[in-house]
Parts: sequence; C-alpha cells; structure tokens
Amino acid sequence: MIWHIAKKEIYHNLMTLRFVLMIILLPILMIANALIYGFGDNGYTAEIRDYNRKVDQGRSHIEKYAAQGLGELAMTGPAEIPKRPTQLKFCADGADALIPHSITIAERINWERPEYEGLVENYSWRELWSLEYLPSNHGGDATTLIKIDWVFIGIFMSFFVILFTFDAITGERVRGTLSLMMSNPIPRGQVLFAKYLGTFFTLIIPLLIGVLMNLLIIYLSGNIPFDSGSWLRILGMIGLFALHISIFIFLGLFFSSRVSNAITSLVWLLLTWVCLAFIFPSLLGLFVGTLDPIPSIERISAEKRLQIANIDDEFRPAELVKAAKLSEAPSVDNPSATRRWATYFRERSEVQTRMADARVDQQLRQVQLTRELTQISPTVCFQYAMEGLANTGIASYMSFVKQVRRYRNTFIDFIKSEDRGDPDSLHIYPVREGLSQKPVNPDVVPRFKERISHQSIIFPLGLLILFNILFFIAAQLSFLKCDLK
Repeated sequence: MIWHIAKKEIYHNLMTLRFVLMIILLPILMIANALIYGFGDNGYTAEIRDYNRKVDQGRSHIEKYAAQGLGELAMTGPAEIPKRPTQLKFCADGADALIPHSITIAERINWERPEYEGLVENYSWRELWSLEYLPSNHGGDATTLIKIDWVFIGIFMSFFVILFTFDAITGERVRGTLSLMMSNPIPRGQVLFAKYLGTFFTLIIPLLIGVLMNLLIIYLSGNIPFDSGSWLRILGMIGLFALHISIFIFLGLFFSSRVSNAITSLVWLLLTWVCLAFIFPSLLGLFVGTLDPIPSIERISAEKRLQIANIDDEFRPAELVKAAKLSEAPSVDNPSATRRWATYFRERSEVQTRMADARVDQQLRQVQLTRELTQISPTVCFQYAMEGLANTGIASYMSFVKQVRRYRNTFIDFIKSEDRGDPDSLHIYPVREGLSQKPVNPDVVPRFKERISHQSIIFPLGLLILFNILFFIAAQLSFLKCDLK
C-alpha cells in the first residue's frame, strides 16, 4: 500500500508544471557548473600549475641556502608555503577567491636604515624568518563571481522541494481524496511516509541524472582529474543532497498538514526557507562581527612597531651607541656578542610571531563562532558538510594554518638537531654566526606536506541527521492530529 501511494504521488508530480520547470532548470545549472569549473580560465588546471610552480620554487630555495650552510638556511627558512588546490571545488566553492592560497615567509635582510648606521661597521645581517599571513590577492573575474556550485544547486533544490510539498496534504484535503484514502485500513504514518517517498524519488532521480551529466562533461574536459578518493567524496556529497532534500520534504509535509489551505502553507514554507537559507545566517554573522570586532591592520602594525621599538631601544640606545649591547658583531670568536644578538633576534621574532598569529587566531575564532551559531540552519549545515568533503572553505584554511605552524616548529627543531651534530658550532640560535656553517643535504630538510582532513563534516552531518529526525517527528505528529476534511 505504501508503494502504491508513493507511485500515485510520483505520477501526480510528473504531470505538474513545477516538475517541467525543474527538469529544465536543473540540467542547465549542472551543465553551467561543468562549463564554468571544467573549462574556465581560472580552473583547477591553472591552480595546480601555479601550485607546482611554487613547490618547485620552494625546493630550489631550500637547495640554494642549504648549500650555503645550516646557519644561512636557519635564518632564511623555507620559501612560500602554498595550499594545495582541490579538484572538487566545483562541488563546493567555499568563497575560495576570498581565502588566501598560501602563507608567505617574511625575511628581513641587510638593514640600511639611518638608525642602524654606525652601530656595527662592515656587518650586515639577516633577521630570523617568520610566517606572514597575507590576504588573498585572487581577482574577481567572471569564473570567480559566478559560483554555480553544487551547494547553490542544493539550495535551488530545496526551493523546489517547497513547491512539491506545500499542497501535498492540503491539496488532497481540498479535493476530498485524503478522507477517501484514509477510509482504507492504513495507518496515517504509512500515508505520510508514502508521500515522503513519492516526493523524494521525484526530486532525487532528476538530480542524479543532472549529476551524471555534470560529471561526464567535467571528465571529458580532461582538466579535472578524479581518483578513487574523489569518487568516494562525490558519493558522500550525493548523500548530503539526499539528507538536505529530505529535511525540506518533512518541513513541507509539516506545514501542509498544519494549515487549512495550500496558499497559507506555501507562504509559511517560503518564509521559513528564506529565514533558514539567508536571513538567519546573515544576521548571526553580523552579530558575531559586532560582538567581537577584530582590530584593524593599522592598529596591529602600530602596536607591533611600538614593541619592536622598545626592544631596539633596549639593545641599541641612540645616545649610547658605543655602549650598546649590539656594538660588537657576532662571530665564532665572540660568543658573548653572538648570544646578545641571539637574544635580540629572538625577542623581535617572538613579538612578530605572536602578533601575527594572534590576529589570525582572532579572525579564525570569530569565523568558528559564526559557523557554530549559523548551523541552526540545515542549509548552512549542508554547505559546511559539502565544503568539508570538497576540502574548500574556511575550515580547510584553518586546518592549513595549523599544519603550517606545526611545520614551522618541525623546521626549527630540525635546525637545532642538525646544529648539535657539528662540534665546531657555538650552538647559539637564532644567529647565523652562532650555528653550523657546514652545508646541509637538502633531501633531509623537512618539507611541508598538507594532510587533508574531513573532520569538519562530522558536526554538520550529525545536525543534518538530527534535523531529519526532528522534522520527521514534527510532521508525523502534525499529520496524526490534522483534520481529514
């Protein structure tokens, strides 16, 4: 009996104008997605080419300075650290154009400012490297501005769910077929489940056809390669589509059984959809931004300059240049001067590292809080879960930042470990003259390897399942209490 009612529901949906509109618009969006991301000028091929170029530059950088000695490599550090692009960006763009694609290495060499003149004659130095989080410089061309990704198509599908369910029960009540159906010995729960199945298959089958068309075009383009892991993640995304569609089906059945006419049901559903998909996420994001404002770059820079100036005044007071702590150049023959320079470099580096990390951490904490609050919306949960599987969005960048910082510690530990193996070194870090001057085998220098983690999908996925359960219970209780006439 359940399947009989479900087939009747499917047949009814196939005969409607809304199905015709969906079956036309959905393939158009899927094809547009494939053309934009598969053939666009700023597609995966260009991104992976730029990534490989930066990786090669980093390898050449390490080889160059490793040949000059461990001390030189310690002060210059690694080169720019790029974030590996993902081939599944077409599934969840994740505002990729607004997120930095690399973390640069700030170097300060051969100071020639007037305040340093006469401090140490005939000595030029290189200060310790540090991470520098620069904003994204990716442009806003057509392929960046038009983001018809799978997340957008999922929101589009949730709108069509509303059109298919707003009169699922009220329409039958008005036509008198609901009371006729319930005159048979069939529980109301089975009727509701049959209507759910009918709507679900009406929507999911065209979606699967559109996905196959999309993947076929992208695959034939040859610009985006797929491996076994990619196919598994795509299957996971199709499952997320199913969960997202299911939530709005239950929501539509709930309102359709609660109100007396289809127009009222449609109005309530549209209002709820707009609030869940757009208004709540925007308002909560704005609220978090005003709750914990981030200091401007100008303010951070001014504070950093002030702290650096205090350190400079301590080590090289202008009125006592000859008696300054840095009046002697570091060398193997002068360990005490080398230690003073090491203290100076270390204090400056700690200030620069602490303030750069603190600003980024504050931004990421604010984003994380926003993500947690906005997940009251199933649409936002769907978006975050899709980004987690595609390895895009801010969660992916947060993981990248944490991995780069761990690599920074690994690199420094390597320098200290290598230096301990040289008996001729003073073992004073971080001064070039206080470390080993012997060349280093570039093959043993640790390289950054980004590890893809999908842990960020666990929470939104759990919420999507929870939303399905809650809305199913609400729809079930509402239908059990609704009037059949």
